[in-house]
Amino acid sequence: MNKSIKYFLIILISANLFNFWIISEIFYLKEEKVSFLDVGQGDAELIQSLAGNILIDAGPSSKIVTALGEVFPFFDQVIDLFILSHPEKDHFYGMLELLDRYKVRAVMLNNVFHNNSQYQKLLQELYKRNILVIQGFQGIKVSLGENYLQIIYPETMVSSAQNPNDFCLVAYLNLNQNSFLFTGDIGSQQEQKLIPFLEKNKQGIRVLKVAHHGSRFSSSKEFLKAFEPNYAVIEVGKNSYGHPHPEVLERLEQIGAKILRTDLEGTIRLKLDRL
Repeated sequence: MNKSIKYFLIILISANLFNFWIISEIFYLKEEKVSFLDVGQGDAELIQSLAGNILIDAGPSSKIVTALGEVFPFFDQVIDLFILSHPEKDHFYGMLELLDRYKVRAVMLNNVFHNNSQYQKLLQELYKRNILVIQGFQGIKVSLGENYLQIIYPETMVSSAQNPNDFCLVAYLNLNQNSFLFTGDIGSQQEQKLIPFLEKNKQGIRVLKVAHHGSRFSSSKEFLKAFEPNYAVIEVGKNSYGHPHPEVLERLEQIGAKILRTDLEGTIRLKLDRL
């Protein structure tokens, strides 16, 4: 083959691959979706918006890396904001490995005093990598263009090593005029505090990340009635706690919510178009 023709073909193929990459990225960026990642008995939710990627919790192990790899396109290796609902193993251990695989721009925490050694190791890593740390509490709002994510609980930053479940960061996401509620591991007492907000903010299709993997001490009738979820996602794996509890499943069925479970369906991806 003539050398000039050979070089021309190489350039042409390279240009086509580059164009394909650009076109793929454009099409990808047009999609806004929320994925509830299969990380076993733990939580991890990925919000992909036109404004950037938000990861809420990172599960109990390195399984988060595999789960994200199945959702992210090859050219996207950035987490613009990581929100840790609370410092318990099944919500943050995966973050320690994630820091070596993805660029993390900022982290939102509600507690820097918890004495778990792995959690303190995570804080040290954030400091060493010069990652911005944001204090999370009620009222913090993250703008996502026409959409937004708002922290609606707790009222203040946690100042001592109290029960982490009682002070989970709870996030409300308005995405294309639909409502997503990320509840961490809160119990029924904390749910009661959210009811006034939820009764005023029931937009479009409503998706609930069921609290505490379907624990019987969460998802009270009053709380479910206030939000009236169309979809209820339970992030759960093999466990000895009886999650999800039959009573919770029954309460969700009574309000007509479609129940989705990561232990049965794997990673759950929801793409809700504008209404």
